[in-house]
Amino acid sequence: MSENIRMFSTAVPHIKAAERAAIGGCTVEEALALLRLMSLDDFGLFLISLPNNKDYPGLSRLLPAMANDEVQKTWTGASGLDLYRQTSSFARQLENNFTRYAKKPLAGSDILDFGCGYGRILRMMYYYSDPSRIWGVDAWDKSINLCRETRLAGNFSQSERIPSDLPVGDQKFDLIFAFSVFTHLAPSTAKACLMAIRKYIKPGGLFVATIRPIEFWPFIDGIRKTAIAPKMQSNHQNNGFAYLPHDGVEGETYGDISCEIDFLDGDGWKIVGYDRSILDPFQVSVLMQPASL
Repeated sequence: MSENIRMFSTAVPHIKAAERAAIGGCTVEEALALLRLMSLDDFGLFLISLPNNKDYPGLSRLLPAMANDEVQKTWTGASGLDLYRQTSSFARQLENNFTRYAKKPLAGSDILDFGCGYGRILRMMYYYSDPSRIWGVDAWDKSINLCRETRLAGNFSQSERIPSDLPVGDQKFDLIFAFSVFTHLAPSTAKACLMAIRKYIKPGGLFVATIRPIEFWPFIDGIRKTAIAPKMQSNHQNNGFAYLPHDGVEGETYGDISCEIDFLDGDGWKIVGYDRSILDPFQVSVLMQPASL
């Protein structure tokens, strides 16, 4: 990473205990149990600092390496601590809303990251569940390959671009989340994904998907030096969504989209609320639970 991560004295004893266990031959699960004695932020900060062969060679061999800065910036447009602040904020959203709506702790839950990328948010889920209960799927083979290359523990599979099912067997999940996925899907592809995901949620479980608000388009004009905001905002107001496809065949399923929260309603889902962080203001989390099909 480009920035030095300083661990405060409150976290160091737990890291050293986990390091001693790793050198002694403990399992990933045993190391994670010791690291979970830290706060969520310290846990996440430590994971993104790996590998650190100088100070923690045992844990660096046992736990996954963080993706390099180039991968982080290519996938998300940011890296290091700036990106981590957004990651931590979203992880807290997941835990807070799961506890509120599923009415049980997130710890020990079966968790699916739909559109897992290189595993940025999935890493934080180790704070709550062991890798055997954590799954990641992505339609891009490079994402799955990166997860495996960095030795992320868990279950990883490539999904179809327009799925009717997910490659998870008969596994069902307490929590499913899709961060910055429905912000890019063409409307018909989004509907297909909603119906596919619905098959894998447990009764009373929670699905969290982020979307872009109408205010996204002036922001994009500023970033890309374009002048599309008036047209896209008009489309959004008239249709409840506005979709700008990417060039080429990819645009049939993938581009940029803003939509109203109720765009995700139906298809076996009921919307129970929304959440948002000022650290990542154009990612609005839509909170959904299974409804009768």
